[in-house]
Amino acid sequence: MSTEDQIKVFTLEEAEKLLPTLTCLIQRLHLIRDEISKLEVDIDALELVGAKDKPSPDLERQVEIYNQAVTQFYEMVDEIHALGCYLKDVDAGLIDFYAMRAGKVVYLCWKLGEPRVAHWHAVGEGYGSREPLNPDPT
Repeated sequence: MSTEDQIKVFTLEEAEKLLPTLTCLIQRLHLIRDEISKLEVDIDALELVGAKDKPSPDLERQVEIYNQAVTQFYEMVDEIHALGCYLKDVDAGLIDFYAMRAGKVVYLCWKLGEPRVAHWHAVGEGYGSREPLNPDPT
């Protein structure tokens, strides 16, 4: 296994240092997601009123803008993953970080808007099963 294939195991402090960056990235993702949704509606409308045999220049322009926005969206998701954490839910802004707890690999769990990383859950479980970090059973 190469170094790039290994998972990043975070301390609580390391995860919390990323929160300002993650907050910014997720907020930008929300803006791009909203723009993509708007572009989809615009494209649908242009397709309904346009000629079936040849797309209009307006439609082609909107499709190009849409493709750029989708590419930018996925590049930002990749940027989050490159930090070593995992975006679990774009809408909720839910991020998991691999960590060690009581000798086991778990996820530290953070959601956009929370002031700090204060929860964890077992790998394979989700947001609904998260537990408060304190007391830490190390």
